[in-house]
Amino acid sequence: MESMFFIVLACGVTLILILLSLLKKYNELRDILARLETENSSMEMRKSAYESEIGLLSERIAEYTKEYMLLERALAESRQVENERILERERYKYMSFVEYLLTKGLINNEDVAKAEAYKKKNISSMGVPEVLVLFNRIPAESMKQYRGEFRAVTGQ
Repeated sequence: MESMFFIVLACGVTLILILLSLLKKYNELRDILARLETENSSMEMRKSAYESEIGLLSERIAEYTKEYMLLERALAESRQVENERILERERYKYMSFVEYLLTKGLINNEDVAKAEAYKKKNISSMGVPEVLVLFNRIPAESMKQYRGEFRAVTGQ
């Protein structure tokens, strides 16, 4: 019977050692799980921060894209204006001042014919524009303004 007692005691001690070993493993696993949960929470917060930053960056990209499109449109309009200015300058490049006044509708062919007839009749050295001023067809101050515009447009 005594041997039975020692066998039961040995089994009990072995059982206690196994339980202590399992308890130690359980505590280790619980600590690992707690550490992993903490890391997971930290990663979730970083993920949330990154997603927020991505949202802000996406908004900035959208703003920059909008600005870029506006600048592209302004550049295209500027180029169009410049091209129109160049075309207008080319159109007027070989034009005389009298032709310029005609195209602007400031005078008509009849006015030009009368001015040329006056020049021939009076053997005048005045140009057609000066005769038009003489006839009060165009005021002198306006004529100066039109000459300035003509020079600006034609580069003459």
